[in-house]
Amino acid sequence: MKQTFKSLVIAGLAISLALSSCSKDETTKAASSSTPTVTLTDSTGTGKIDTSNFFVHSFMKINVTPASGTTIDSMKLDIKINGTLFPGSKFDAIDSNQRTGFSETLPVDEIVSEIGLPFGATITFIATAKDSKGQTASSEVTYNIVQDNGIISSGEIELGAQTNTTIPYKFLGLANSFATYTAGLSGTANKNSGNIDFVYYFGDNDKNAFAAPSNADGAKKIWSSEINTWARQNQTKFKTTTLTAAEFDNIKNSSKIETDFANIDFATGTTEKVTTLAVGSVIAFKTALGVKGLAKFTSISADATGSTKVVIICQN
Repeated sequence: MKQTFKSLVIAGLAISLALSSCSKDETTKAASSSTPTVTLTDSTGTGKIDTSNFFVHSFMKINVTPASGTTIDSMKLDIKINGTLFPGSKFDAIDSNQRTGFSETLPVDEIVSEIGLPFGATITFIATAKDSKGQTASSEVTYNIVQDNGIISSGEIELGAQTNTTIPYKFLGLANSFATYTAGLSGTANKNSGNIDFVYYFGDNDKNAFAAPSNADGAKKIWSSEINTWARQNQTKFKTTTLTAAEFDNIKNSSKIETDFANIDFATGTTEKVTTLAVGSVIAFKTALGVKGLAKFTSISADATGSTKVVIICQN
């Protein structure tokens, strides 16, 4: 019956689906003395389907207990995608050895993968049993399809402005777990220029600024003697956002949905620097390697002797 259910799901949804962490909603129809009892259980207890992780599978267990004096005659499995019920399911007779108690386990992540549902979609499985007296009962479970750990996040990173002699780290990159780099002949930036995505400085007009190493009228102006010696000056792109610090924290701590970043459009409206940053500012970026992310500033400087603190979340 397990293979029958899986085949029914795939066949019923063998159409072109144009669909744009994590929650589970499980409900079971109340049983009476005249109806079977149907339960659906998510084996992981998380309610998530993560098709990006081939080492962790999501299973759904179907259990049916017939009412007294009856046996289980047939079953069907319906599916909703983003709340829309897809037609085509039908009752299918079950094996004789399971009519006094039915139990099957379905690999729901494999079903989702075969259907080709995108991250962010929801899928609802509705199992219905019919007994030998024609009585029916149903149960359903809804999953959200996610890419768990699709993003990575930094801790709070402090960068010193150009004349700060206390904080030696002036440059930052996503590589090597958000490594920071120092300036000067004995510094680490020159040898690692290919890994540097961000330059922090405090300008007379720009104030607190985050810039690409390639930025001519900010980063390379303030750090001309430094960046001009680099073998590579990465062209990071920036966009301002309307995200609040709380919304940033929600993505960082709760959502971890990679599509939050994949959907950011960097085709237009980008700059090589973001200026006059304030505490709570959240900016979007895309590195030269195409990695998208967000940066939130938790402290800023009053002048070129100070520092800024920033937290980053980005695609893994």
